[in-house]
Formats: sequence, structure tokens, C-alpha cells
Amino acid sequence: MDHHPGRRSVLLALGGIALGAAAGCDAPSPAGGAPVASASPSQVNGQSLAAVPANKSFAFAGTADSSPIAADYWLGRYQVTNAQYRQYLNAVPGTSAPSYWSEGTYPTGKADHPVLFVSAVDAQAFCAWLTSTGGGWTFRLPTEAEWENAARGPQNHTYPWGNQAGTTYAGGTLTSNYNYNGVVSAYYLAKYGATTATYNNKSSTRYGQSEPLSSILAVDADGGVRGWIDHDTWTGFVYTDLFTALGNTGGYTSAVGAYPAGVSPYGCHDMAGNAFEWTSSLITASNGAEAGKQVNAVRGGSWYSTGRSCRTNYRGEGRAGGGAYNTVGFRVAAVRA
Repeated sequence: MDHHPGRRSVLLALGGIALGAAAGCDAPSPAGGAPVASASPSQVNGQSLAAVPANKSFAFAGTADSSPIAADYWLGRYQVTNAQYRQYLNAVPGTSAPSYWSEGTYPTGKADHPVLFVSAVDAQAFCAWLTSTGGGWTFRLPTEAEWENAARGPQNHTYPWGNQAGTTYAGGTLTSNYNYNGVVSAYYLAKYGATTATYNNKSSTRYGQSEPLSSILAVDADGGVRGWIDHDTWTGFVYTDLFTALGNTGGYTSAVGAYPAGVSPYGCHDMAGNAFEWTSSLITASNGAEAGKQVNAVRGGSWYSTGRSCRTNYRGEGRAGGGAYNTVGFRVAAVRA
């Protein structure tokens, strides 16, 4: 497995194949000599943890909304994977597998991809199981403040690695520090650009009509995506049969740690993109279908998200804690009991 910091160039590389650092491996030291809290154990109950120091003056970026973090804590270096979640299901009778699994197991090649379609309730049950396995640690979901504090780092970065996304697209190749909808789009254009896509949502103004994917979807030089979704007309890539087939496999995730240049200052991977992450914090959502509802905050963006949604300061996104979604997974927080 490649542990050297570097950006990923996406042409035909991902496609559901497990790439990059494995979830049980230690992360590289953050680039640029960023401060790191006191050394944490490499493995605790099967989870690789990064130490994050207390931040008694923490406030959410761009707001006066302060939420002091009084004590040091640990955060999973990686999002919880399908393989790790299967261990939990095998150990705890009566638990249910995510809906995109088949016959009790995850899709082929996705052992080291983040588990999706797990509710906040499911994630908390996983944490309780980890705690019950012993070792003197208590596992839980991070608060929203703990999540943002760890993602931004002491220099308050816009992205875990710095203030610029640094994404480029040229000659059909996207170079990126993280997995977001530009990565999905670049891959699909390279492999399926000439393939006919059919609008399959009955609310679409073009329901039943077909055209080449390259006529629907495009990626700009800076990695921005056009033709992903149009909420007014129910058109765009998301409302085609090609996207439906993708969703049936659990979405376009990448193996955790596959973007080592995107590591956070404290050594956590995929805090931008790949999968939104549950937090234990309840908020009134200001974005999306959940706007105005009290939900659990989710942070970090996902394979489905725009680059803007993957910034460390992007707030207001939430999901019902009892729901399960194809863009939402989780990572654990931990403290010594």
C-alpha cells in the first residue's frame, strides 16, 4: 500500500477498486510539519486513532458560535470500513447489514471503503460494541465541534491540507486531493462518455429520453462539475440509469486513505469527501431537503458532493439520526475510560 503523500490523478483508476492505505495502517506524518498532539496508540480495538489536543477557544469558522473543547480526544484516522462493520455484525446477533450489501456482505472490492447506509443510531451501536470489547477506552461519535477542530487544524485550513483545493482537469484526467463529484464525473466521462444515458425519474422533464453521457456531464479545468443535477427539471447525471446503477453498488467511494495528500493536520484521512460523517450534535439544518428540521449534523462532504460541500467550514448539512443514506458513513471518536 502506498503511504507517501501525493495527489491522485483519476482517469480510469478508481471504479470501485480498493486503492491506497488500508484502514488498519498508520497514517504518514502530516506534510509541512503541522503540530500533532501527543503520540496516540496505533491500534485500539481495531481502530487506528489520531490524538487531537483540547481547544478551549474553539469557535466554528466564520461564526461567533463557540464550542470549547475542554479535553484532549482521539479521532479515527480513517472512516469505518465495510470490513470493520461486518466484524461488528458477525459479533452482535440481530444487527442488520446495510441495504447495498448482498447476502450479508459488502460489494466485491469494497472491503476498505467506508461503510454507508448506516444511521447515526447504528453508528452509535457500533461504538458501544467497540467499547464493550475492553481495553479501557470509550468510543462514541464525535461532536460537530470536535470534527471541525480536527479537520481544520491549528491553522484553520479551508481544506484539511490547506486553503486551496488544488484540483485540476486536463486531457481527461482529474488531479485531486479528495474524492468528490468531480472524481466521479471524470471517471464516468473517461469510461462511459459515449454511452447512452436515459433519464429514468418520472418527474424529469425528459423522462425516457436518452443522449450520450458526454452531452449531459462536463468537468471544468478547476474540477467544477456541470450537468450533475438540476433540481428544477429533474435532469442531469443523477437522474439517469447510469447513476442508478452506480447507487445500487453503494456509490462511488474510494478506499479509505486513498488520497494521502488530503490528510488533516492531526493525521486523519478523508475529512474532505468520500463519505459525509455522522456527528452526535443536533442542529437545525439550513441546507437540502432537511432544511428547518432538527437533525444530526453531518460533515465533510462525500463522493456525491460538490467541492464546496467538502470544505472544513461547510455547515448546515444534516440527516435524521434514524435514517440511512448512500453518502453518509462515520468515524469514531475515543477517550480513555
